[in-house]
Amino acid sequence: MYFEREFVVEHRAVFEEVIARTHRIAVGIFVATFVGYGVAIWVWFGGNTWAALIIATLSYLFFRQFRTLSFSLARMPLRGQAKSLPVLKQIDRALEKGRAMEVMAELEAHLQAMGPE
Repeated sequence: MYFEREFVVEHRAVFEEVIARTHRIAVGIFVATFVGYGVAIWVWFGGNTWAALIIATLSYLFFRQFRTLSFSLARMPLRGQAKSLPVLKQIDRALEKGRAMEVMAELEAHLQAMGPE
């Protein structure tokens, strides 16, 4: 367990903001990945097999990192805010112990258990 329930309740707004941003960024990465696959197919039909293979491979590698990347990018705008500092420190400590997907899953479970405000 990475987060105490009381800590999540106390900083609920910041956690909800981080999770919401993470999901928006993840959707963008997901869309960008499939656009990359589309470009690879277009390049392949254009007769450039190696370029298509490289584009498809890069798109795949980008997609494999989408959870970690989206979670990291979602936290960046909050770095300069004083109210977010304890939350970001706790998230960083949690990420030292586990993967981004596990940390996000726990946060989402805490927030879901609390229900809507």
